[in-house]
Amino acid sequence: MNAPTRRRDTLGIACGAAAAAVMAAFVLLAVFLLGEARSVANPAFLLDAPSRAADRAGVGPALAGTLWLAMLTAALALPIGIGTAIYLEEYASRNRLAALVGSALAGLTGVPSVVYGVAGLALFVRGLGMGPSILAGGCTLAVLALPTVIVTSRVAIRAVPEEMRLAAYSLGATRWQVVRGEVLPAAAPGIVAGSCHALTRTIGEAAPLLVLGAAAFMTFAPHGPGDPLTSLPTRIFAWTTRSEQDFAALAAGAGIALLLVLLLVNLAALAVRRRMRGGAR
Repeated sequence: MNAPTRRRDTLGIACGAAAAAVMAAFVLLAVFLLGEARSVANPAFLLDAPSRAADRAGVGPALAGTLWLAMLTAALALPIGIGTAIYLEEYASRNRLAALVGSALAGLTGVPSVVYGVAGLALFVRGLGMGPSILAGGCTLAVLALPTVIVTSRVAIRAVPEEMRLAAYSLGATRWQVVRGEVLPAAAPGIVAGSCHALTRTIGEAAPLLVLGAAAFMTFAPHGPGDPLTSLPTRIFAWTTRSEQDFAALAAGAGIALLLVLLLVNLAALAVRRRMRGGAR
């Protein structure tokens, strides 16, 4: 066995070990939460509204609010973010301004989420008069997700071999035909993976929603973007501030519900990536 082959095998073993460690940590977290939530007595926990009595409390409104926020965030952040990435990679000039914009976007991915909450409070809640609503929360989370969507989409587009573009241009295709027919299909799996990462990060955020004024106690599920803001992360925060042990168990149960939502988002993204890879072949 030569040296390059040994290095590849060692790298593969290291990557496999890292993936196994991550999966083990996820399983341990789920087991811990299940152990903490074992005393939740309400059989309709996922449907009922919060209550001052722990045995009658549920996460129905918070779960509905999280789903609304996820849909609004995806609807706002993905088209704008992917479109911006396409423009920066395929249309914008390669000059200092473009490099500065790229560096700024990369820096924005590391800004604490509470800062986006303050900006959303000033712009959406007060400036545009949305109030502490689902719509304001979705807009704020979309702004939070945008830098990650743009950066990961640019990486996926940049990874498309230049030979594919040159071959299409040699056949007389226009720039948009090249982007639509060659670049985007090849970059689609990476774009989907990056977008999924951005969505799962924002869905689990509580700090920006608390800054916006998320409802601490809401007994009905939101039916539209104009309804009061609530979500699973803010519900978890509210329950963890209670001193009663039963509410700590409820917070653990809400954490399991949040993990299930994130798992469904990742499974949907995985199915889309596999379908796109199959179509690209």
